[in-house]
Amino acid sequence: MFPSQRLIAQGTSIEGSVVVERAQSPSIEMGGGGYQDKFGGNTNQEDSSLDDVLVWLEFQNRNQPEVKDTRKQRVLNQLDKRFEPRLIIIRAGDVVRILNSDPVYHNVFSLSKAKRFDVGRRSPGDFQEVKFNKPGVIDVFCDIHSDMHAVIVVAPKQTVAMQKLNSSGGFRFDAIPEGEYTLHFYALGDREASVEISTVDKENVALEPIRIGS
Repeated sequence: MFPSQRLIAQGTSIEGSVVVERAQSPSIEMGGGGYQDKFGGNTNQEDSSLDDVLVWLEFQNRNQPEVKDTRKQRVLNQLDKRFEPRLIIIRAGDVVRILNSDPVYHNVFSLSKAKRFDVGRRSPGDFQEVKFNKPGVIDVFCDIHSDMHAVIVVAPKQTVAMQKLNSSGGFRFDAIPEGEYTLHFYALGDREASVEISTVDKENVALEPIRIGS
């Protein structure tokens, strides 16, 4: 994990870009099967995908009121024997619907410390909803298809904004209230970075490119 970097913020709009370096992930052995790697068994081709990087902004003061999420329900789908999407971010207390859209059975589970669960063997079209109360990174697998892997990042309830990188590798948050924040980044392969930001008496935040390495 990269150490936090102290930067001077310049406003209530926050924008920047991310550079993701390639990383070779080790094999994962759990659940009675050979779980190939953090990228569904295709690390070299998928490692640098911009769709596999999350960025979220949270108050440093955990006494701030919880942020209510108005987004539509999150769904972790199983389609073509893959998880779709393979990277999701939610707030603590949110529910994810785990849906089987394949014509075959799946058995989705996690042994992660932040959330252990097993939805059991699910037939085509079946689903189960799972609530995630504790912040953390949740590795999700299928006990029937060992090359399937997804990650659910559970952010604290004081997270004010969250998104994936856009197609050019950038991000932007608008209308951020005045305060002290930590901007977090997560890339598949358990690669992370964070930046401390103040928006007090500022109008715009323009950050230097954030590098996430192996």
